[in-house]
Amino acid sequence: MLTIALTGGIGSGKTAVTGLFHELASKPDFQGSLKIIDADIIARNLLAGSLQEPSTGKESSAGKESSAGKKSSAGKESSTGKEPSASEEPPSSTALREVQKLFGADLFDSEGYLQRAKLRSLIFSSKDKKQQLEALLHPLVYDEIFSQLSDIHSSNASASQKTMTKIVIIAIPLFFETKAETKAEARTETSSEKEFDRILVIDVPVNLQIERTLKRDNCSSKLVKEIINSQVERQIRLNQADDIIDNSGTLSELKLKVESLFQYYCSLAGKCSSS
Repeated sequence: MLTIALTGGIGSGKTAVTGLFHELASKPDFQGSLKIIDADIIARNLLAGSLQEPSTGKESSAGKESSAGKKSSAGKESSTGKEPSASEEPPSSTALREVQKLFGADLFDSEGYLQRAKLRSLIFSSKDKKQQLEALLHPLVYDEIFSQLSDIHSSNASASQKTMTKIVIIAIPLFFETKAETKAEARTETSSEKEFDRILVIDVPVNLQIERTLKRDNCSSKLVKEIINSQVERQIRLNQADDIIDNSGTLSELKLKVESLFQYYCSLAGKCSSS
C-alpha cells in the first residue's frame, strides 16, 4: 500500500487537490483502491459535539450542520468504523475539555457546544494561544491518522487483490510544521515524514498565495503574510518533496496534473482499477 502525505502552504490549493483525489476515489474503476484521510476533517471532528453530551465527535466529510450550526447526530460518522467503549472517553470529549481548561467556559454556549468563531478570534489575536491550541490538537490528529492507516492495513490483510486499498492520500496542511512535535511515544525513533512513502507538495509563488487567500478569506494582507511567515519556507517544502504539483494555472490544468500523478502512483502501487 502506497501512502502519500499531501501538504502545501496557505492558499496553495491543497483543498482543491484533495477534492480532485476524492473525485478519483469515487469513480467505479478506482472505488476502494484509493482512500483519503483528511487532517482538517479530523481536527474539526475533535472539536465537535457538546461538553454536556459526549459523542464520538466523528463525522464524514459530507456531514451536515443543523440550522443552529451544530452537528446533528445524523451527520456524525466514525471514519474508522469504530466506536469508543462505554468506559473510554472519545478524543472529541478530551479535546473539548482541554480547550475549556485552556481558554475558559466563555468559548462554549449554554448547551456546551464550542463557539468556533470565538475560538478563531482568540487564536488569531494571540500567538501564544494559537500555539497552545496546536500543541493540544496536533498529537490527537496524528494519532487518528495512524489509527485509520492501521485499520486500512488490517482490512487489506483479509481483502482480495481486487478489493484491497492500494493508495492512501493523507492531507496534512501543516505537515512540515507539525512533524517534529507530534511523534507518539511508539514512534519516537522515526520522524513522521518516514511514516509515509511519499510527500506531495502543492506549490504556488508567494504572491499568488497572498492573492488567493485574500480572495478566499476576505482578511487583511498583513494577516496573510504573518501566516505565511509562520509556516515552513517554500523552498524547504520543495526540497523535501518527492512530488510537486504547480498550481499556478487554471483548475482544468490542475485536474490534468492530478490525474497524471494519480496514474503514476498507480504504477508504483500496482494496478489501481478493480476491473
